[in-house]
Amino acid sequence: MPGNVYEPDTLNRLYRTGGGDPVDDGRCRLRRPRFDSRWTGLLLPEDRGIVENRGFNYLMVEPVDLPAEGADEVLVILHGLNEGSYGRMLPWACSFALRLHIPVILFPLSFHVGRRSDRWRTPEQTRIAAQRAAMAGNGRSSPFNGRISERLSQAPERYMLGGLQSYLDAVDLADRIDAGGHDGCRTGAGVRFLGYSAGGYLALVLLLADPGGRFSESRAALFASGAPLNGIRPESLFIMDDAAAQRLSAYLGERSFLPGAVDDHHRQLTEPPTRWLAEVLVHGDGLVERMEAMGDRLLVVLNPADRVISAERAAWNLRPAPVLRLDLGVHEFPFTTEDPLPGVYNRRAPETRTLIRNVRNAHRIGPDYKAAFDRFIHEVSNFLFPGRPNPA
Repeated sequence: MPGNVYEPDTLNRLYRTGGGDPVDDGRCRLRRPRFDSRWTGLLLPEDRGIVENRGFNYLMVEPVDLPAEGADEVLVILHGLNEGSYGRMLPWACSFALRLHIPVILFPLSFHVGRRSDRWRTPEQTRIAAQRAAMAGNGRSSPFNGRISERLSQAPERYMLGGLQSYLDAVDLADRIDAGGHDGCRTGAGVRFLGYSAGGYLALVLLLADPGGRFSESRAALFASGAPLNGIRPESLFIMDDAAAQRLSAYLGERSFLPGAVDDHHRQLTEPPTRWLAEVLVHGDGLVERMEAMGDRLLVVLNPADRVISAERAAWNLRPAPVLRLDLGVHEFPFTTEDPLPGVYNRRAPETRTLIRNVRNAHRIGPDYKAAFDRFIHEVSNFLFPGRPNPA
């Protein structure tokens, strides 16, 4: 069995430079397929014209010796909230691709990773963060979360509308794979999901809503995800500041997710995922009943030390789904560092300098977490693709 990939430095450099397609490091090949979203009409009027969110390239990692006819299965990884780079997930994608000998797709949520405009540039976010840090009682403002904090504070419904666009985009991606229109995948290839943090909620809702029966046979691993609303604390230098977190939590607590601006056509498409997200956030009776029927198709991967997503509440919310508990680092960098993130961003402070260093090395698995990472790759692979032989 090929060994796991702890430091994909060459592939990370090729990913960051964006040069060429495809490119490889001798073990894994990287492709950047194009995707055009059909669902920008769901967004607020001022967000519909952001071209980067309408059409974008996503990432696919595959073994260099993948057969020309492609694979009969594919893993789709969905990232966390306020993700700006796939760097930290490259070790995951490379290790799964080599172990399972299949393509691994890293697909961006609305207004994340490559779907962001220049308003997410560091200088712009630094300016926004400074303004928000001056607000009375607002902590954890940083150049990493300035823009998303501003957007969610102005209109928390953006969380839901962007999530619905992401949901429908993921359905379209699955249809493209099923129809044989995706590189590296055979017609009818089975789709499995690994959802991290916010991406875990999306993966869960895809299986719960199961539009058109597309995902009735699918499995998903939910990593650091799945807690009800009272088990989520999104305030972080890397997610959103305190004021935005309070605004978003209050909005989600109201359970009136669909604004009146959503037209009848979109409302019919978005009512099921909206209803199921509400069930997850409040541990509704519908979720309890549904989990009894489909819980064996979900693996809940949790870190007891997670300060953003409560491991205890997630396990309770999604029972009787099996649970894998791993001793990891902080939620934002689970395989990199165990140091608590500072509550204040200050480049002069040692804590902030350590934080910046960890960001730069996020594409590497920390020495203290290699054993946990090995177990993560092994257990998730076996659950999502039971019986799949390991390549020699």
